[in-house]
Amino acid sequence: MPQYFFDLHECGDIVEDIEGHDLADDAAAKEIAIRFARSIMVAEVTDGRLCLGCAILVRGADRQVVLKVPFKDAITVSGL
Repeated sequence: MPQYFFDLHECGDIVEDIEGHDLADDAAAKEIAIRFARSIMVAEVTDGRLCLGCAILVRGADRQVVLKVPFKDAITVSGL
């Protein structure tokens, strides 16, 4: 199984995933990245803030970026 790393890019800070996860493919990695983004957003909203400019960058085993999941793309906002 391919290995993927999920780095958090948050307001200018980067938190690198040094352990990685073995997943079936890029589609599975995207689903995990969306879950990570949503989980982080829940914590932010609980603290009374939310940055939609943050993102999860997914890197493959070769450490090259496979995809980017911006927080704003991980949710649907309505009622504005």
